[in-house]
Amino acid sequence: MCKEVFEMICAMDRRKVELQIVLQCAPTIAGLKTSNLLIVPKEQEDKVRFVLRHSGLLGYRLVYDRSRVVFLVFNRDMLISYLAKSEIKDFLSENGYRTDAFGYYLKHFQERYDSYVRNRKEFPHEMGVFLGYPLCDVEGFIENGGGNFVLAGYWKVYGNASKTQELFEKFDDVKDEMVRKISLGYSIKEIVSEYGCDASSKAAV
Repeated sequence: MCKEVFEMICAMDRRKVELQIVLQCAPTIAGLKTSNLLIVPKEQEDKVRFVLRHSGLLGYRLVYDRSRVVFLVFNRDMLISYLAKSEIKDFLSENGYRTDAFGYYLKHFQERYDSYVRNRKEFPHEMGVFLGYPLCDVEGFIENGGGNFVLAGYWKVYGNASKTQELFEKFDDVKDEMVRKISLGYSIKEIVSEYGCDASSKAAV
């Protein structure tokens, strides 16, 4: 994040839902990533639902975590396509998932993540594939217990570091661009439209 954008954020109301969606979900809005987590205070849940419903983005509520609510915000077509890859289906099957229904994928992941948040037991490492991370990085994280990574940014990288670094830089660039647009009064719907995201999505659930 450049200094100019950092100063913009400091001057803005960071409780503003539109700003938080951009800060946490810019790569997904730009079509560079299948999905992002969006974490906001519980009292902003209805506002998030309203903004997502009128933007074309899809949001799936994963869990209430103390005073916060956690959404998976995603590009439906991109996520379905990614989860349909044979190696991803094999990975999820090995982790106890049925692989015949997208809705089941989401529901089972939501249940496992909710169980982790409430009981602080087994972390659902398959979260990485639901966030669109390369499988080599998800498996590398599991095998190394989160250590021995070659690059750390939006996630810990175990595979193609140079290519992923370029992608991380694109994520940063689109985030900066979107923060500037929010500061100029753009709505999330207008920003999504500029980046060509499919506006036929359903509301948050």
